[in-house]
Amino acid sequence: MLISTTSNNKKVYNFCLMGASLGTYNMGVSALAASMVKIIKTIHPDANISLLIGNKSSKEQLLKLPGNKILRLQIVNYRLSPKSNLSEHLFWILFMAVLWRIIPIKTIQEKIIDQTPWLKTLQQADLVGDIRGGDSFSDIYGLGRLVIGSIPVLIVFLMKKKLILLPQTYGPYNSKIGQFIAKTIINKALHILSRDKQGIEEIQKLTNKQNSKKEVIFCPDVAFMLDPILPNSIAIKPAIIKDPNVPLIGVNINGLMYNGGYTKDNMFGLILDYKKFSKEVILNILEKTNAHILFIPHTYHPMVESDPDACNDVMNSVNKKYIDRIHIVEHEYDQSEIKGIIGLCDFFIGSRMHACIAALSQGIPTVGVAYSRKFAGVFDSIGAGDMVADARKLTAEDIINKIMADLENRADLKIRLSNIDSAKNQLKETFQRVLKA
Repeated sequence: MLISTTSNNKKVYNFCLMGASLGTYNMGVSALAASMVKIIKTIHPDANISLLIGNKSSKEQLLKLPGNKILRLQIVNYRLSPKSNLSEHLFWILFMAVLWRIIPIKTIQEKIIDQTPWLKTLQQADLVGDIRGGDSFSDIYGLGRLVIGSIPVLIVFLMKKKLILLPQTYGPYNSKIGQFIAKTIINKALHILSRDKQGIEEIQKLTNKQNSKKEVIFCPDVAFMLDPILPNSIAIKPAIIKDPNVPLIGVNINGLMYNGGYTKDNMFGLILDYKKFSKEVILNILEKTNAHILFIPHTYHPMVESDPDACNDVMNSVNKKYIDRIHIVEHEYDQSEIKGIIGLCDFFIGSRMHACIAALSQGIPTVGVAYSRKFAGVFDSIGAGDMVADARKLTAEDIINKIMADLENRADLKIRLSNIDSAKNQLKETFQRVLKA
């Protein structure tokens, strides 16, 4: 069943989303896109939603919804490749936006718009939202990534459109240029939503405007709203026969951490050997409990970020006598399906934050093995800050001891997570306010 994103009965609410896509290897980014679409369609059922993203193709993306429904999403792409069509190149789009802004002749402006699909879609927007993959509004991944990610936002401002900074992590900004870019965008945004309290403090420190009339709104991560969809058939090797007396522990191994980050040289400043730790914690669980372990990849990038490769490497290190108690999700599933699979677990250990959110939002006791401060902020937002184990501050022994203790106390932790709907209600209330027509 296909659902149109447009309606001819009344004026359509046009929303442009930047910084999230369904066509990505990273199910965390896809979870942000799917969740934002759900939120927008809840408030504006007839909304026309366009994704303004860096992508090779402008082919529409399909979003699976509960009840075997499918939603078509318009993709308006930009590219950085010199082989791309000129009208799709990000720097050409920027150049056209500058011309549109400085030439006050309506016929010329109309011609610029007609010849530049990205600008045409943007001009029709009632509102633009930027989410930066949740954590890329920072120079932690390199200044170049921050600069390129900010060019689409600059184009939004050149076109005089209203921009919302959607719930995300702000900072750190380690360079003067990074601080300048962030400060400029924050000061021009219509609304600023932070998914953690530390982000609010970061913005106040950056802008030196603690008494500013511009409000920074706390709002939980939008992925708490993602619908879980359990696949009809799940490719798990070896197959699991669920036993209510045997806990099933979901484990997400972060391929990027496993390989030392993009630099392959402990990019995140961990004080433990994450590869060695991953193997040790699995062995501890297998030796000291009767639990079964299900490895659940959350990012499928074929290179340095591959969760499946990391999970398989850990599995292959396990003593063969435990072979019937370790399992892996083999096929690639989308963001909602992976959340549905995570929902089968009794306890979860993860180093991809949105894998952890998928568990927490279903009331599953979770230990987040963190590589950045974003974990603490997001877990804190639902009162679960003590469920974070920061690998930049704690030893492998400390984290393993915590995991084993939390596993033992999982029933109490589950009770604490029983009020997770309050975070979802806060999300709804916040977006009712900022997306009002």
